[in-house]
Amino acid sequence: MSSFNSKNFKIGPCAVIFKGDVLGITQDSSQLTFKAAYHDLKCSRAYQQSLGKRLKSMTISLITEIMSVDNGLGLFLDENDCITLDRLGERQNPDGGELLLIPINPSDMVAYRFPHAILLLNSTCSFNENKEHSLQLEFEANFDEREVLFERVPVDEGMRVALEHQHTIEPAALERAMTAYIANKMNMTVDTDIFRGGIPINVDGCGVTLAGQKIQNEISDYYYSFCISCRNSSRDNVMQAIHDLGNQFPLYGEEINVNGDAIVIKALLKDSVEFSKQAEDNGKIKHEGELSLIVVI
Repeated sequence: MSSFNSKNFKIGPCAVIFKGDVLGITQDSSQLTFKAAYHDLKCSRAYQQSLGKRLKSMTISLITEIMSVDNGLGLFLDENDCITLDRLGERQNPDGGELLLIPINPSDMVAYRFPHAILLLNSTCSFNENKEHSLQLEFEANFDEREVLFERVPVDEGMRVALEHQHTIEPAALERAMTAYIANKMNMTVDTDIFRGGIPINVDGCGVTLAGQKIQNEISDYYYSFCISCRNSSRDNVMQAIHDLGNQFPLYGEEINVNGDAIVIKALLKDSVEFSKQAEDNGKIKHEGELSLIVVI
């Protein structure tokens, strides 16, 4: 019985490099498409039955979605950062160049190369609300001096792209920083009427808790889940506090201080709101409400 080694299965994004410039990292799936046109060789004595095919033309294209939008969009713009009708009728072939797909995974030693590719003016830019913006690009292979459209090549380690993660944030430090941030939003004082990790017994106030981190397979941002809880003997006060805080989100580009370092939060997104909880506080029944936030860093 034959077998197939699982090491042959590959995973991970690729860097897209065009004319020596790194455009971005692939997101989701990029597709290489091979299209061929044929002429049928037929037999007239057999009622035009096809006897074979002759290759007439071949097109190889790459449709890829990258997470770095600005670099890719810049390829479409002129020296004035514009797209105009002046380009109508121009020949694109001279604007082509080498296109490389180089895997991020260091164990993947196979890269893919278009010696001469042109960027087609077919693109979709997605300005997403709760995840990274993305840009879909389409390239098409053209002949180079060797008449090579596409080739598989060994990875040149000098061209390998390393990903830099922006921050490694200690969970406790992040929770402290977000507690101070929410306290400012609610005009409260930390350890007086708003507390890190929860609300103490016999206190009416608010608590800020880092509930967890959503593990993303994407390699760009970190997603954290925070719960802001409010407890009070007055249901109206709880509902008003949660309502007023929730109305301040979503927010983008906010800055927090984590252990003396200024960290930019890319997005603060509302996840859920709850008004109707009841909680026992040292024998007393009180009202609680919660606002869940997704913090993207």
